[in-house]
Amino acid sequence: MRSIIHFDELSSTNEYARQHLEELDNFCVVACDLQTKGQGQFERTWYSSNQNGGNIYASLILKPENITHLNELTRYTALIGAKTLENYGLKPAFKYPNDIMINNKKIAGILAKSEFFGQIFKGVVVGFGINLNLEKKELIKIDQPATSIFEETGKTVDKKEFLNLFLDNFENEYEDFLNNGIKGEILC
Repeated sequence: MRSIIHFDELSSTNEYARQHLEELDNFCVVACDLQTKGQGQFERTWYSSNQNGGNIYASLILKPENITHLNELTRYTALIGAKTLENYGLKPAFKYPNDIMINNKKIAGILAKSEFFGQIFKGVVVGFGINLNLEKKELIKIDQPATSIFEETGKTVDKKEFLNLFLDNFENEYEDFLNNGIKGEILC
């Protein structure tokens, strides 16, 4: 059963999750309203804001016994993110290896890091940032073309509702993913 640990502010949900991996349970989510040092791939800065209803800054801790398809976890998470965004009337696309795009603009990024102690697998931290409510004045501060659900639809999104829908979607297909990997071909 999942649990969510929420902070008003953290330097990075991924960093917190990795530092506390041993004590946190499988399917524990670390979330915050604002990240001061959030990072994407290649340690790029992830812009963070809590204006206009906020966005998703979260990390999911997974400790699967079967790690056969672990190398597909970022793509699996991207598929789940896209599926969740479709519930808001959007048509997501993927940019390899870890971005979700809307109209050629980034709306979400995923960063998965496996943790080992020698040869022993300890778990994986799957960080995800999803732009829910960023307005144009904030989107232009990002170092690449970016968008948000608010920018695309004009509607403010409840972040707790979005996060729970995302996690429900993730959990519903997770066991099948662990056993079979990603089915079919995706361009991600």
